[in-house]
Amino acid sequence: MSERLKYQGRLLDKQEEARRLKLRLDGLFKTLRDLLDPTEDMVELKGELIAEEALEFAARLGDYRALMEEIANIEKLLGV
Repeated sequence: MSERLKYQGRLLDKQEEARRLKLRLDGLFKTLRDLLDPTEDMVELKGELIAEEALEFAARLGDYRALMEEIANIEKLLGV
């Protein structure tokens, strides 16, 4: 297998991983928006769940950014 084909395969894998991660981030974002309902009394908000979801969102966002950097590096190697 040529080096170019290897990188093209890796790029496709990383792009698919990024697509799945983006879907997860979209879901977490919508969940956080629902949990942070501005019409609800602050005392009634589910603080522990909001914190847990926010931490998950932050972690996955960091993963997504790192993955997008990997994709950019592979694309640079391929001249895309």
